[in-house]
Order: sequence, then C-alpha cells, then structure tokens
Amino acid sequence: MVKVLDGVYWVGTVDWDIKNFHGYLTHRGTSYNSYLVVSDKIALVDTVKAPFYETWVRHIKEYVNPEEINYLVSNHAEPDHSGALYKFHKEEAPQAEIIASDRGKKTLIKYYGEIPITTTKEKKEINLGNKTLSFVPVPMAHWPDSMVSYIPENKLLLSNDAFGQHIASVARFDDEIDPDLLWHEVEAYYANILMPLRGAVGRALKALEGVSIEIIAPSHGVIWRNDLEGVLNKYTQWVDGYTEPKVVIPYDTMWKSTKELAYAIAEGVASEGVECRVYNLTENHRSDVMTDILEASAVLVGSPTLNNHVYPSVAEFLAYMRGLKPMNKIGFGFGSYGWGGGAKRFIDDQMKLAGIEIIDSNIDCTYKPRDDEWQAAYDFGVMVAKKIRE
Repeated sequence: MVKVLDGVYWVGTVDWDIKNFHGYLTHRGTSYNSYLVVSDKIALVDTVKAPFYETWVRHIKEYVNPEEINYLVSNHAEPDHSGALYKFHKEEAPQAEIIASDRGKKTLIKYYGEIPITTTKEKKEINLGNKTLSFVPVPMAHWPDSMVSYIPENKLLLSNDAFGQHIASVARFDDEIDPDLLWHEVEAYYANILMPLRGAVGRALKALEGVSIEIIAPSHGVIWRNDLEGVLNKYTQWVDGYTEPKVVIPYDTMWKSTKELAYAIAEGVASEGVECRVYNLTENHRSDVMTDILEASAVLVGSPTLNNHVYPSVAEFLAYMRGLKPMNKIGFGFGSYGWGGGAKRFIDDQMKLAGIEIIDSNIDCTYKPRDDEWQAAYDFGVMVAKKIRE
C-alpha cells in the first residue's frame, strides 16, 4: 500500500510478467491500480485483474477492514480493472454499494452476472465526509462505459485508462522513474490503445477543462504528481494529430531486394537531415513500430510480392495500422516482385483505408534493384524529406 495523499491510498498490484496486452508488446509489464479513498465513509475505486485478487485484498487489509467499505466504484468494466470486483463484493464487502456508469452496469452484468449496481445517472457524486467523489462520463475514452472520478477537495483525478502507461515498477509516482522510460511508455500506450479513439479522448479533455487538477492517478503505471502539464499537453497534441519531421519505414524482404529499396529510401531521407527509422517487420513487433509512427509525418511500407499478395508480416502490420488510424501522415508502398506483382498496390490501398495520404510512386522493381532503380528509391526519400519539412 502506498499513500497518494492524506486519505487516498494506492492498493493495486504489479504484473511483472505480462508481455502482451491488447495485441501490443508490454516490454516492462504493467500495474493494475486500485485506490482506497478514506474519510467518514470509505470508497474503493477500481479493482484488479482476477489472478491478482489475493495480493490486492492483502493490500486493502493493511489499512481497512473490507467490511468498513461503503462504496465500490467501477470507472471501467474491462476485466483488468473489474476482474476482482464481484468476488470481493461477495466474500469481503457485501455491504458495499457498487457504482458504475449506465453502460458499465450493463457490461459488468454481462461479464459477471446479476448484482445490484447503482448507476451514475442515479448518483453523480458521493459524499464521504471531508472528501467527495464526483463522476464524469468519458465514453469511448477506451470503452463505452468509461468514466473518471474526481476528488475536488484534493484536486485528484482518478483517470482510469487515460494518462496510463504499461510499466511494472516499485515506483508509484512520475518523479520516481526514469523520464525517458516513462515518456516512451506513455507514447506506446496512446499509440496502441487510444490513437483510434482520439475523438473521444478529445471530448474527455474538453470535459476536464476548468477542472483544477494537481494529481492524476491512472489505472496503469505511475501516478502523475510532477509533470501533469507535460502529459496533458502531449495528449492535446496527439488528439490534434501533432507530427514531427520524421519518416518511418516498416518493411519485410525475401531475397533482400525490398531491403535494398528500404535502405536506399532511408539514405535519401537522411541526406536531407530528416530523422528516419527503418523496421524489418519480422524482427520488430508491429506495436513498437506504431509507437514510432505516432509523431511521424511519413510512413513508407515495403514488401515483396508473395503469391500475388504482400508478405505475411506486412499484411499483419497493415491490418493493425488500419485499425489504429494514424493521423496526418503521408506515405506510399514499395517493393519487389518476380513477374506478377501486386504487393505495392495492396499496400497503397490499405494505407488509404488507414487514412494516410498516398504519394504517387513507382518504387516497385522486378527481382533485384538495378543502379537506376536504387537511385529512384533514394530520390524518393529525398523528395519525402523535403515535403514533410515544408
């Protein structure tokens, strides 16, 4: 148990082992954050993933007897936050009133069965004594049921998935952890979970305008008490489609021909002093690539043609990127083939469906690039670099 401030305690659990979450790699594990709010009455905000039930209950009992808890607040019904709710209510705190959004109630019942739940339509806030918990709906700031809880007396926002990071750590606060590691994981979380939900995230930010916040306590990762301005500004930028002059080149290759083209394009980009990252999709996970794409201006995807189609790793990446819908990007497909072709056309089509503005290109060679084809790829890299600096 960790004290967040007087009367508010972190009682969550740390998952050191998880390496895949929602289809993206969580290299540094994660935490499932749960918060105990103690005043004349006691509220417990969010639970943990079911396998961590016993550890979580032990953390709660370090401070209170579960029979003293008056409210169980579910900001979000997803099982990593609600997985311990019903068992805890049944075995430890049957007297506690469960509170969720209207959609949260429906989702919890679908997951766990019938149980009395008060919705935030019925109770927009609860008075605990010298602390108040106010509930703000933020639908689709991950799921339709999502909401945040706010304690105005402490200017504390319990933000659930928003502003979170997948980090397993003994540190609980943003000023206790390496900032480079922290910001990388903030970007990875937004890019791989919240990027396609930018409209809802933007509405959530709008709903919080004018609310005085000094601490943000998310449901994954560390608690923000130092650089709130930084994370709020970053989210605002990402919602608005902020980009930097950077090119990301995901590709795969069969006989190194597409690799040669990828490297030629990268050399052209670099010759103009523009940042460029090249990722072989067999060697690099799609989620790590998407993290780099978040603030990139251009995405250039390469593949050899295999059975009149793209390479399997490229097909997987394109499907993943299409779901995430990156904003304000230009790009094109490129590649190599023996006789029939088809990969480049498929890449261009899928990138259009992902919302990427396609630049006309003919970087698509047979067998192995000749010197003039290598030069054409290099020149396209130069052109892209100049275009994104305009």
